Amino acid sequence: MKTLPLCYRDKNDLLLVHAGKPISRSRFIGLCQALARQLPEDSAVINLCEDRLAFSVTFCATLITGGYNLLPANRLPASIDQLLARHPQATIISDRNNKDMYASAIAIRELLSQAADSPDLPQVPAQQLAAVVYTSGTAGPASEIKKTWRTLHDSSQINMAEYGPKSLTHGLATVPPQHMWGLETTVLAPLFAPLVLTSDQPMFAADIIAGLQQLAVPGALISTPVHLRALLHCGIPLPRLDRIYSATAPLNKSIALQLEQLTGADVIDVYGCSEAGCVAKKAAAHEDDWQLFEAFKLNQQGSTHYVSAAHLPGPIALMDMLETSDEGRFRLLGRQGDLINIAGKRASIAELTQQLLDIPGVLDGIIFQPPTSIEDTTTRLAALVVAPRMSTIELRQQLGQRIDAAFLPRPLRLVESLPRTMSGKLPAHALLQLYALVREDIC
Repeated sequence: MKTLPLCYRDKNDLLLVHAGKPISRSRFIGLCQALARQLPEDSAVINLCEDRLAFSVTFCATLITGGYNLLPANRLPASIDQLLARHPQATIISDRNNKDMYASAIAIRELLSQAADSPDLPQVPAQQLAAVVYTSGTAGPASEIKKTWRTLHDSSQINMAEYGPKSLTHGLATVPPQHMWGLETTVLAPLFAPLVLTSDQPMFAADIIAGLQQLAVPGALISTPVHLRALLHCGIPLPRLDRIYSATAPLNKSIALQLEQLTGADVIDVYGCSEAGCVAKKAAAHEDDWQLFEAFKLNQQGSTHYVSAAHLPGPIALMDMLETSDEGRFRLLGRQGDLINIAGKRASIAELTQQLLDIPGVLDGIIFQPPTSIEDTTTRLAALVVAPRMSTIELRQQLGQRIDAAFLPRPLRLVESLPRTMSGKLPAHALLQLYALVREDIC
């Protein structure tokens, strides 16, 4: 049976900083082994930990026992109940007080302060199921994606070769560890590259900047366009950084350029999907085209593009429409089904939303096509916008100067916030629920 190492760092190398205390590889492995002794072998574990160290220890301890991690897109009771219905023997591990909800949940907090260091370097069977990742449901119902250790191991090596730090770098991340972008860059990356992550996950701009100010240099921020936009609008000076990594949606070039000018960082945009992981990158402030990672191949069948690589189970269809070149470069044209036709005119909803977000004073927003009814089958667009210092009249005037009148959203509504997940995604069901609450008052 072929096995692959759990980690490629030396035993004294630092992986994480937790509550101000450095966590070396030997300390980390000791924590993993201590938790593994409490787990059944070859079993599913529902990993509900929010702290990055607790999540990472749970993730790796589960692998050591021969088990696999179940990573729900959220921690709502209904989601957990659905997982338990499909995996009735699963163990729940949490770093929060879930005893009232799940009496059998294992609390990990005490273990994090008690376990001894270990010089061991565990090996994991290459074909062992390592994780079942659940998508956020941005484009529809959530789905589950199974990842073997070989897939995660090889993708981590590919990622670090393509965009990882070459020398010791200290990082802060705003993305949750159970999301695929967070799993690859904040849980697995420190196991494969000279990256030391703080276990904190700040969500608000002031807290993110405070965390960045405490990083040793060189420092890196792992984030999303939603969080990066918030940093630019908060009015607090940004510290100097070496790199900023962004994913989950394309980062606007003007935002990337501002971040580069304010922090001195190289701003790297990473493209991928939950099914394939990270597959391409670009210098967000300077490039429009993405560069496919060397390990991947891109093929087209009809209007759909597929990525394939040796570590993946097979070709994976991309949800985005691409315009490709001969040098492994491509440009995003929008999502499948993203193009809309109104009055004989065609436009990309993603591009329309970007025009909305480019309006000064708009903090967040989305243009989308609401469901039609039997009584009204007219194709129309709607918009929900976070712009606390603007009126709907001002927004319509500004937007009317940027997009064709046929695509002006009617209705358009100002809201306090959009129901985004911790990774910055906007699930379709949550968007439509918010729209249902406010649409009657929109004109």
